[in-house]
Amino acid sequence: MLRLNQKKIPFLLLFLLGFSPAIAADDAALWQTIRTKPNIVLVMRHTEIAGRQPTVFDATGKCQGESMLTPKGQEDARSIGKQFTAQGLSPDRLNVVSSAMCRTRDTAMLAFGKARLDPALREFFSGGGRQMNEAMDAAENWIKRLRGAEPLVLVTHLPNIDALTSEQPNYNQLVVAESDDQGQLQVLGLVRLY
Repeated sequence: MLRLNQKKIPFLLLFLLGFSPAIAADDAALWQTIRTKPNIVLVMRHTEIAGRQPTVFDATGKCQGESMLTPKGQEDARSIGKQFTAQGLSPDRLNVVSSAMCRTRDTAMLAFGKARLDPALREFFSGGGRQMNEAMDAAENWIKRLRGAEPLVLVTHLPNIDALTSEQPNYNQLVVAESDDQGQLQVLGLVRLY
């Protein structure tokens, strides 16, 4: 009969759920960095969306034609907020800046209950690809302006995140980076959010 050491059961459960002990340890170390180190920037995607026109942007904020969060995306956004709070990072301890596109705005509001919205942070393909420099300049300006003791959370889009960090996170991953005074980022790692 197979007997399991009770001390190893939590690690086995993490492994079966898709977490390795090394990933869990890395996540714990990154959360500690987020809580304690200055000039931390957290870059995340909006959560799951429905819609076939992800480049449509309604500047009025009424979301006409925009891809919107699915019910799962809405629940995942709420889960992100709960995870931050469980890690000792309640919304009052965070600076939150989001693209003004509805899916990012809604992700930020459901997760953190607040966000400064910037139309320049929208998915740069929404302007036919010509908005990349504007989006990167806007991100760097927010980073320079809000870097400091409280972590900055940027909620944006995959192409923007790739251009800013050279990372392509899944919906459930958070890019953890440290900023310099020029708004440039050094990626420290990725944290699994849910």
